[in-house]
Amino acid sequence: MIKVLKGFYDLKEGVYRSTGQEFEATKERFDEIDGALPGFVEWSQKQPEVTTPDVLSD
Repeated sequence: MIKVLKGFYDLKEGVYRSTGQEFEATKERFDEIDGALPGFVEWSQKQPEVTTPDVLSD
């Protein structure tokens, strides 16, 4: 998962990536973007959503 820190136009996908947006991509794609635009994106591991039944299960 990639989180956008600064808005940019994604030439490969043909879309504008807004600040705060998160999108699915490979680590290799992250490295490609970060290499071209250092500081514009950050890699974040997708965390599983915790729900009440998960917390309360015995």
